[in-house]
Amino acid sequence: MLLTLTVFLRQPLPIDETRYLSVAWEMWLRGDFWVPYLNGLAYSHKPPLLFWLFHLGWGVFGVNAWWPALVGPLAALINLWLTRKLAERLWPQQAEVALLAPWILIATLLWSLFATSAMFDILLSCFVLLGMLGLTESLAGHFRKGWIMLAVATGLGLLAKGPVIFVHLLPTAALIRFWIRGEMPSGWFAGLMLAIPVGMAIALVWAIPAAIKGGEEYAQAIFWRQVANRTLATEIHVRPFVWYLLFLPAVLFPWVYWPRFWKKLADTRIMNDNGSRFCLIWLLSGLLLFSCLSSKQIHYLIPLLPAFALLAARILINDLHVGDSRGDLMLAVVFGGVGLFLIFLPGLPWFSALHWARAVEAAWGLSVLALAVGIVLVWKIVGRLSVAVIAMAVVLAVFLSVLCFFEYNGRAFDLRPAALQLKAYNDQGVPCAYVGNYQGQFNFLGRLRWPLPVLTLEQAGGWAGRHPDGFLISVEKEKPLDAVFMQGHREYWLVFRPAGQYRQINPL
Repeated sequence: MLLTLTVFLRQPLPIDETRYLSVAWEMWLRGDFWVPYLNGLAYSHKPPLLFWLFHLGWGVFGVNAWWPALVGPLAALINLWLTRKLAERLWPQQAEVALLAPWILIATLLWSLFATSAMFDILLSCFVLLGMLGLTESLAGHFRKGWIMLAVATGLGLLAKGPVIFVHLLPTAALIRFWIRGEMPSGWFAGLMLAIPVGMAIALVWAIPAAIKGGEEYAQAIFWRQVANRTLATEIHVRPFVWYLLFLPAVLFPWVYWPRFWKKLADTRIMNDNGSRFCLIWLLSGLLLFSCLSSKQIHYLIPLLPAFALLAARILINDLHVGDSRGDLMLAVVFGGVGLFLIFLPGLPWFSALHWARAVEAAWGLSVLALAVGIVLVWKIVGRLSVAVIAMAVVLAVFLSVLCFFEYNGRAFDLRPAALQLKAYNDQGVPCAYVGNYQGQFNFLGRLRWPLPVLTLEQAGGWAGRHPDGFLISVEKEKPLDAVFMQGHREYWLVFRPAGQYRQINPL
């Protein structure tokens, strides 16, 4: 409930959420639900399922901002339900694992931070979980049901985020000999080789008409160039092989800071059952493959987090009714450290340069310190910390963090004033153009009905000469003197300049 409430406490964040909303908005304006468009150009970077889900709500409720904001939390709820169903299939004799796994998932920091986002990864996780359920159904002898589930998961996963679904599903399916003990089901690989093409055929129902309608360049992009660019010759988000490993302590917060987790991990023979090996191969194979790919973003790991939650639930299950050591207090120390960090944030050397950090008041850090005190009190009264208590503490901390962030930094990420200013100029017939790298930030927020011209710095002078009554929009490091409208944007300034007074623009 608290995570869902954060949807109403924040606006769409640039550039990802505002871009995806603008793609859906332009498809809606055009009445074209086959080819996504962004600012007048075919958008080949992502398939259309998320945009279709936005359209579904708009078709019922009209165009609004709140429905797209709810798609992520609804997908997150499906994540939790599918995680529980998968736990029931992996460990049918241990019902407590199914009760515990969703708590662990919702309290894993990376998952809880993105559970309310209007992005693709939580949605993709639904189909990864559905595909894994299909594998376990096939293993149990329900071949038709299992392979149909895998095919549907593959097709919808392709429509959700493209071929990355194969990175999540295929290694676990192909490495069955490493996670199953005993005789392997007959026809396993035959079923796999049938389900995958059927899943691809589901995606082709969209891709082939879209390629025909979008033209040759768009067809090449969706069938080959996007995959090749992100895997073989990418220059986007290039990181070293070990990059994900460096972030795992934050990704898996708070569990890696809980001594009881490591104690139980050391005491558990993790390879003793098929379910544990299944989750371990799912988790490690995905982490290895994503580490091998050059393009890396932290949210790419989100569909792997249910595997961690299931494995952690299995590890901790035998400890549910056992008294705990003082090591549980380590979590209170960690939460207290976060609170102290917030209190002293305005004076820290690196953060003191950030406008929003300088405005943070001590009350926010004190609230997190109060949460740490609450953890200590629970430990003193009950004698131990349960997974549910930790989950609620993490969710509350995320909720407080969102409140804090948008209280002090919300204006720097809220592009609605600039979008409405641009819409006012458009309604008056005043020409405007954007100088620099434009990602559709204003199109949905301002409900713009026409693409915004985008210029390079070299083109700006010529455009200003042809449109002396117009305005040039740019993001700049320094606060200019000749702006008719400007607002803080992150650590910079979003500026509207009169084209007739054009001299020099220094965009980022």
